[in-house]
Amino acid sequence: MNPLTSPDRILISRHPTDMRAGIQRLASIVSTDFGEDPQDGALYCFVSRDCLKMKMLRFDVNGWVLYYCYLAEGTFRWERRPDYADPKLTFERRKLMWLLDGLDPESLQAPPPVTANIIL
Repeated sequence: MNPLTSPDRILISRHPTDMRAGIQRLASIVSTDFGEDPQDGALYCFVSRDCLKMKMLRFDVNGWVLYYCYLAEGTFRWERRPDYADPKLTFERRKLMWLLDGLDPESLQAPPPVTANIIL
């Protein structure tokens, strides 16, 4: 299963997360801090304090899936301000892909959609 093709919602934590946390602890963060049901099929993303590591948690039909991403170069850059009242940030798939590539999703612009009906 690819975590980026099937979830309807992608939520990322604005607060840094301890990367020693496992599935149960991350699921409890989703329940208590986000106020969400961790088994709703959404993809929940958590980034470390040094912004080098990310864990992505999702409940699939058969059980829990935990992905771990470690950037070799650069850091994850997103709107992470622990002083926000809302601890979660909703992301789009393309912004998450940019984030996983080490790019700043807020500074990039997606190209406009192709409107041509004929291919030359």
